[in-house]
Amino acid sequence: MTDREQLDAEFGSEMEIVLQTKQPLTRSVQLMQRAGAKMGLKQDEINELISPQQLIVFRIPCKILGKVVNFWGCLALHNSARGPFKGGIRLAPDITIWETTELARLMTLKCAACDVEFGGGKTGIRVDMAAMYKLFGRQPRDLEFEKIISLDAVEYYSQSFRDVFSSHIYVPAPDMGTGPDEMAFIYNETLDPASVTGKPEGTHGWLPGRRESTGVGCAYIACRAMCELLDRDPEGATVAIQGFGNVGRPLAQSLVEEGVKVVGITDLYGGVYNADGLDIEGLLEHYAEHATVGGFAGGRPLSNEELFALQVDVLIPAAAGDVITEQTAHDINARCIVEAANMPTTVGGMEVLKERQIQVVPDILANAGGVIASMLEYSSSLSAIKPSKEEVLATVCKKIEENFELAVQMARSEQISIVEAAVGIATKRVYDVMKHRRML
Repeated sequence: MTDREQLDAEFGSEMEIVLQTKQPLTRSVQLMQRAGAKMGLKQDEINELISPQQLIVFRIPCKILGKVVNFWGCLALHNSARGPFKGGIRLAPDITIWETTELARLMTLKCAACDVEFGGGKTGIRVDMAAMYKLFGRQPRDLEFEKIISLDAVEYYSQSFRDVFSSHIYVPAPDMGTGPDEMAFIYNETLDPASVTGKPEGTHGWLPGRRESTGVGCAYIACRAMCELLDRDPEGATVAIQGFGNVGRPLAQSLVEEGVKVVGITDLYGGVYNADGLDIEGLLEHYAEHATVGGFAGGRPLSNEELFALQVDVLIPAAAGDVITEQTAHDINARCIVEAANMPTTVGGMEVLKERQIQVVPDILANAGGVIASMLEYSSSLSAIKPSKEEVLATVCKKIEENFELAVQMARSEQISIVEAAVGIATKRVYDVMKHRRML
């Protein structure tokens, strides 16, 4: 066996040969592999659909409060066949190149599944807040100190990648650990309103409704799922939500406006349960003061384990990924899962839910409101014509509904899950454009 044949046998794709490491079998890899095989594609074509176009690993030295701190990170540019690379900037202590690649690939699928003219990208910067508290001799939890860290990390990152943003090769947005303030620092570098989305209100090129778009879109599809999949009127239906951040808060508000009873919510620091439905407006006031739902007087304490075991119509994981595993999926008592977070269900968890006949509305549809709104923010920044908040949210709901219906129809006609159907639709859309553009 030649050296090349041995490498092919061990790694399997050109990308893995170059990297000298095997790509983990993630959910999107497995689902795209199935979709490509079903389309009759050759294995090398499937490999190119799965593999990113570029991976960049970087180190950024940041001057923070009189100290130099080096942050390592990576930029994954997955696929630009359907438009500029699009994806958020994530700050977390456990960033890896493969996780960032998976999130970039997820963005490619999300944009294609909802027919948005972007490709997938993602930035991950390893920022360990616990280590920062120790390094600077601070006591947690100091939100002003954490904001200094995140702003400085993104400011130095934006200086390093200014040309990538200015040329619209990659258009970043907020993600875990970042928000509008950090996006404003990218705009400060480029002075181009179309170079970044998720900008704060009043900034050149900002978009009304962008902040609420992911939560509102997820609430809309959750109500559609109740009607379409559960034959259940949203009025009086019960929902449990994991996460009360930028997605969870507008999500809970929108659900309550539709008459849904949000009975349980947890976050990183606590949880609360009320069988009669939580007072969301009161909870928002409590959260604004304490930065957690824990300790809210309008219900009893609730753990994450208890949240996942609640007897509800819909469970909405809206925080971290990989929380519904092969083990935890056995404890779920919801009739339907709506994935507001990115990749909250593992491959093993998905199989268990399928066996238990618990329907799953995938993240590439359920939380696509943000990238749909980003499409509007990007295009309005180029045209200088700003749509209203009502127009933005109406477009978000319309595009999600249209593509959700397509996925449900395919799932029923081909006797597959909605997750498989949505990935199949997205994979075909990407493949078709790659063929047209001679990228395959």
